[in-house]
Amino acid sequence: MKRKIITTGDGSKTIQIEEWNEQYHSKHGALQEALYVFIKSGLLHFLTTNKTKLSILEIGFGTGLNT
Repeated sequence: MKRKIITTGDGSKTIQIEEWNEQYHSKHGALQEALYVFIKSGLLHFLTTNKTKLSILEIGFGTGLNT
């Protein structure tokens, strides 16, 4: 499979597999992906459910680019 490094929407770099038109990070960028995954889907959900305790678990099986 042929891979190439591309620049995403927020200026960060990611790897693309051309045959599948797939990227490691969102084509919008690693920053936008991290904001969606960690802030919108995590922190904002926590804040809107009125919970009193916040627990965070980061397994870290990836490359660490979003941490």
